Amino acid sequence: MHINNSCPVYIINLDCAQDRMANMHEQLINLNIDYTRISAVKGVDLSEAEINQVYSSTLNNQYFRAGLSLGEIGCYMSHRNVWRKMVAENIAYAVILEDDMLLTPQFREIFQYSDTFKHYDLIKLADNRDHQPKHKKQLGDDFELINFTKIPNCATGYTLSLAGAKKLLAREKFYRPVDIDMQFCRELNLSVFGLRPYPITENKNMVSNIVTLNGGFHGKKSTSFIRNIKYRVHLWWHRKNYISGEL
Repeated sequence: MHINNSCPVYIINLDCAQDRMANMHEQLINLNIDYTRISAVKGVDLSEAEINQVYSSTLNNQYFRAGLSLGEIGCYMSHRNVWRKMVAENIAYAVILEDDMLLTPQFREIFQYSDTFKHYDLIKLADNRDHQPKHKKQLGDDFELINFTKIPNCATGYTLSLAGAKKLLAREKFYRPVDIDMQFCRELNLSVFGLRPYPITENKNMVSNIVTLNGGFHGKKSTSFIRNIKYRVHLWWHRKNYISGEL
């Protein structure tokens, strides 16, 4: 049976990563789910002016443990482009996926809860580290919504409401990786939740595009001990004093 998506599904994909898109296309077609491909930003192709327009190295130095790599900057810009599309087109709710995912059969079932999800800023659809929830809320017979003190540090798949998109776009310039910024959600008055059992998982047969473009590592390797400790303390304080959202 074909799923008449009650919300858009966006796949973020680099133009050069055709094999990844083919894999996602096959999975979504097999689940009878419509989608829209969003061309990802390739960080290594950005000019210094383009980077400085969206990324603050000054704030990065103050609030993150290391400078962002070109891959991380391109990744953040790619997600922001989807958020901007939602705001420009007044899209109430969307599912946003990166292109290295494995979709479980339960992914089809999330669309029956679209009217509920519209009222939540952001709901994570994956967590490769199985972070434990603070609270749980049963959602029908299939899922439970959860909140966190320790938000999963991945942006591989999530639902986003229009209100959530506007909050994420409140930063004039970003200075952390996109998934880490989601961990500091209270800075933006953003609520973040999870949906269990998670309907998507990481495809471990695929190497991260960021790792590939960065020559084998995820972010910039160098940082100072003091800067790293400062960031870790800030993150610990944030987790100690906030939960990710009220259920």
